[in-house]
Amino acid sequence: MDNSPHIFFMGPQSLQDRFWTEQAKTRAAELGYEVRLNTLPGKLHAGEWVEQLVGVEALLTTWGSPRLDEMVLLQNQTLKIVGHVGGSVAGIVSQALYERGVKVCTANTLMARTVAEWSLMMTMVGLRHLLSYAHFGVGGQALDWPRREGNLPPDEAVIGIWGYGDVAKAFIELLRPLHPQVIAVHDDFLTDEMAEAEGLQKIGLDELFATADVIHCQTGLTTANKGRVGAAQLAAIKEGAVLINCGRAPLIDEGALIAELQRHRFTAIMDVFEEEPLPEDHPFRTMRNVILTPHCAGNGRDGRYLRLMLDEFDRFFRGAALETEVSLERALAMTDSSLLRKR
Repeated sequence: MDNSPHIFFMGPQSLQDRFWTEQAKTRAAELGYEVRLNTLPGKLHAGEWVEQLVGVEALLTTWGSPRLDEMVLLQNQTLKIVGHVGGSVAGIVSQALYERGVKVCTANTLMARTVAEWSLMMTMVGLRHLLSYAHFGVGGQALDWPRREGNLPPDEAVIGIWGYGDVAKAFIELLRPLHPQVIAVHDDFLTDEMAEAEGLQKIGLDELFATADVIHCQTGLTTANKGRVGAAQLAAIKEGAVLINCGRAPLIDEGALIAELQRHRFTAIMDVFEEEPLPEDHPFRTMRNVILTPHCAGNGRDGRYLRLMLDEFDRFFRGAALETEVSLERALAMTDSSLLRKR
């Protein structure tokens, strides 16, 4: 224990039970690690974190953690590695952090697998037009026998994906056994060589929205991507197609989406919203061609995120190769939470 690194979990107390699970505690004990938890109540400003980080060598962050800039790290000269117990690190890292040579890791690949599974489920729901004929619980629409025809098999479908990050790659892996007619991908960082090697069709964003039978929004929310899908792209969606958003709501202009959905040409399946929780009087709640889930696409493996980062710490301090390291370039392409509407 004497030689174990000084590890601090700076997540808010409200999330500690979610991540500091028995699995995580057991793994920490196996590695001989003592993890100090944040005991300060409420949301802290940058200056309040400074003294908490003195002498810290390994830092566990999550939602609610501050950006690790020079102000927060003012009194820390020992930090060697950051493990993010969550997905995107865009709101956590800074140029200054990388200039110090600090390694950055994230549980994003594990979360991405969970989101990809949700995406696959909703792909099949959409292709089978389940919403048009199925009965859902007490008070749901009537079981509609005449409308049960018209399902589109995956091997006759064009599956379009906006984005080529961890979620999209995990989703494509799950899709392949279904043998889609085409997997079309738009991503600013996808090269022709990468697309050819993976058997993907590289496609422009406008073309993706106009030609895909199922359209997935899985890209990161960056300044360049915010509001990038507007009235023109939405109006081009094919009759009977399905739009699925598990990325971030601001990728799509909400007003334009509401207007287009009111025409009842296509179905939308959404896990993310401009305001969360979604207000009770929001128009999405009364639309018959909309399926909503409460920002839960990534839920299910939460108890393993912190354990995964402890394993990365173990590899790092043993001098082994890291498995989930994130470069600065990659971090800047991930979702930036500062672009989300604040509650």
